[in-house]
Amino acid sequence: MISRNLAYDRLLLAEPIPFLSSSQRTQIMAFAPYAVLLFIFIFFGLTWHDPWKADEAYVFGIVHSMLDHDSWLVPLVAGEPFMEKPPLYAWVAAVLVQCFDGLLSEPDAARLASGFFMVATCCALASAARNWWGHGMGRHAPLVFVACLGLTVQAHMMMPDIPLLTGFALGCWGFSVVLAKPHAGGLLLGLGAGIGFLSKGLLAPGVLGITGIALPLLFSQWRTKAYRNGLAIAFLSSLPMFMVWPMLLYLRSPDLFSQWIWDNNFGRYLGFSAVSHGTEHARYFWLQTLPWFTFPAAPLAVWTLWRERRQIGRDPCLQAMVVLLAVTAGVLWSSASARAVYALPLLVPLAILATPAVDALRGTAVRSAGWASAILFGALAATIWFGWFTMMHTGAPPQWAWLLRLLPADFKPVFEPTAFLLAVAVTIGAIVVASGSRWMPVRGGALFRWASGLTLVWALLSTLWMPWLDYGKSYTGVFGSIPWPATDTCIASVNLGESERAMLDYVSDRLTERQEIAARRDCGLLFFQGYAPTGAGEVDRKKWDLVWTGARPGDTWQQFWLFSARAPAIALK
Repeated sequence: MISRNLAYDRLLLAEPIPFLSSSQRTQIMAFAPYAVLLFIFIFFGLTWHDPWKADEAYVFGIVHSMLDHDSWLVPLVAGEPFMEKPPLYAWVAAVLVQCFDGLLSEPDAARLASGFFMVATCCALASAARNWWGHGMGRHAPLVFVACLGLTVQAHMMMPDIPLLTGFALGCWGFSVVLAKPHAGGLLLGLGAGIGFLSKGLLAPGVLGITGIALPLLFSQWRTKAYRNGLAIAFLSSLPMFMVWPMLLYLRSPDLFSQWIWDNNFGRYLGFSAVSHGTEHARYFWLQTLPWFTFPAAPLAVWTLWRERRQIGRDPCLQAMVVLLAVTAGVLWSSASARAVYALPLLVPLAILATPAVDALRGTAVRSAGWASAILFGALAATIWFGWFTMMHTGAPPQWAWLLRLLPADFKPVFEPTAFLLAVAVTIGAIVVASGSRWMPVRGGALFRWASGLTLVWALLSTLWMPWLDYGKSYTGVFGSIPWPATDTCIASVNLGESERAMLDYVSDRLTERQEIAARRDCGLLFFQGYAPTGAGEVDRKKWDLVWTGARPGDTWQQFWLFSARAPAIALK
């Protein structure tokens, strides 16, 4: 008897389905471990926690204001304009909050924007690496990228630096095709510059623009009509992203436009606003930060450059990436502002330059490095599991002095079955990879082990330890415990940062009148942020009665006080 369902018959007989050739199935099987690893790295840790200080809190404050106050043009934090960065990230996050309404909390849905931009960045990196280094090489660039120590935490936070990475990656993709396909390359360059501009301002278009102009000045391969056409297309395609939001902002408020373009772009770079924003460039900062932040991409990129040093005069890939890397590093080094997160764009050209080294490095040293990374991350994973078992057994965090300096000791753990099952699945997968099974990539095994181990540690932290981490880093507990007096009087605030104002608005639905901007004497409540050792010494206790004081769990440094006025009209000291 012959079955009418040929596909079902072949499935029963374990025969291959005809629409996939053997080479296609081989490619899928080869790519599958990379796809699973990237998925776990990107999406674990995006949910199950509140906004954390500092960037997440104020970025979510902007998203919350967009949804509550319809402030899509002017970014607001707790009712006040916040002009540090353009609103692209907040736009995408706000749309995702609306799409996942009822399915995810507002912070979790907003944080998915980071996942969206990380996927786009990895795809652009893979495309650029494949165009430059050949078939099969595209999978290595995203692997090097996510293996960098500086990216692990930042990639899972709400911050505009993530779409900035997307802009740089699209720019690299554009450079990889513009000589052969000027229209496609120009559009990609323009899109990258525009996305970078709407993410963090002038950095991305400035760096990509300088790189684009410097290449034909330095290397003859770029002195072609096709490249000139590509640059023209890049400029024209990026103009709407450069013009529309800034023009609308200027029409709404020339003062806010000036504050954004002058104070938060030129001011941070030249230095006249760096100190006021707390981002001044400390001496030797980059020398201390970059070695660990860019590992392992930087050593692999250096190896590629050394091996291909005689080809730099002829290879457009090496030329473009070296110039882009040099320009980005020069901007960071010369800027008056410095934070570790500012170095994220360096990871894009480094990952592309490091790609050939993933395949080329072989031998005993590489195998030893692979097993060393497996042992290192295995020990860290075992520590996390042991800590979790201790919490489940004792009902309290493990009494490790070094850890309790970072996380609160009064946390009460609760068994989360979903988190536990995910942690078990990821751990089993990591063991399979470490054991050298057939799922282990033949090429680049040492780097894959490193990236797998790093991803395992991050996945365990974001499942087993996430409630503990969130308990110590969230503002929900402290602001939700405030016994607000039954009054409709205004609330004055002193020393309250943008992150705290944003979370006070979200958690308690309270906006404050900052006395640093416009002192008011008619407010019946005063909310004060200060340091526990010094207390609220600036507050005149003859005029204000203490209502409440609190701090985030485990925070023995920063503290909050709520006061009530003794008289209707109050003059702050």
